[in-house]
Amino acid sequence: MIVVKKVAVLYGGSSSERNVSLMSGKAVSQALKRKGYDVIDIDVDHSFDITSLPSLKIEKAFLALHGGDGEDGTLQAALQLLKIPYTGSDHRASAVGIDKAMTKKVWQASGITTPRFFELNLSSYNPDSLLEHIQDYSFPLVVKPATQGCSIGINKAHNIEELHSFIEEAFIYEDKILIEQYISGREFTVGILDQQVLPTVEITHSHSFFSHEAKFKAADTQYHCPAELSADQEEIIRALALSAFRAINASGWGRVDIIADENGYFYAIEVNTAPGMTTRSVFPLATEQLGIDFDDTVEAILRCA
Repeated sequence: MIVVKKVAVLYGGSSSERNVSLMSGKAVSQALKRKGYDVIDIDVDHSFDITSLPSLKIEKAFLALHGGDGEDGTLQAALQLLKIPYTGSDHRASAVGIDKAMTKKVWQASGITTPRFFELNLSSYNPDSLLEHIQDYSFPLVVKPATQGCSIGINKAHNIEELHSFIEEAFIYEDKILIEQYISGREFTVGILDQQVLPTVEITHSHSFFSHEAKFKAADTQYHCPAELSADQEEIIRALALSAFRAINASGWGRVDIIADENGYFYAIEVNTAPGMTTRSVFPLATEQLGIDFDDTVEAILRCA
């Protein structure tokens, strides 16, 4: 058995999720150091030169980056060329997973239930044609930048005026956005670790949807693990999560967000191929239910690289 001891933790980056990544990177680095690894902390900012990695003689890279080049397959492809093993999905799955619209297209083609949606591109967007786009939809509608994480730029529109406003706001973040039919119901997230489905986590909060503020600032957001589900429901939601994860060829570790409507029907919402590993993150909460503490969770993720 080869013992890996020298690991680079890549974190930070220049995406809108940089602050969360800094917290994830710090927590992961401390965990690996406590486990006895020789850890090199690397902030992947604008001065980062990936060609310098081979000279560091690292054996594996733990990717604690969220969004942008760190999660969209760019960094993964570069590490693959450098023959440096890394945590998480390969560059192809990462590229699909970060793009909410592309992910949903793959799911639809695979028969995985996900809310209806349509895309808008800034270059061709005409506000006057919006009513035509939504004629088969009903309010509320969810507006999402296609590749932002942490619920950044996401809003729930209750009428056409709000929809116009939230579309303009979403286009501030990127040129492709999607409009999704809102599903009212219970919110869940299911982690995957080395093809093992983790216990389901239910998320409750007082906000109208699980916004960026609800995730990182609200005092009343709660995570319930194990979730209050029947054995049959738990089996269904875990099977849906694993199917959604595999459909985009994700590997290593990740998380699938799911909503159960008022009739108890489950919908896959998004996949996260590089989940947060902060003190408020749900992934280590799920592994804890299996008797795996934070440090061991980090090491288990590293072993998948």
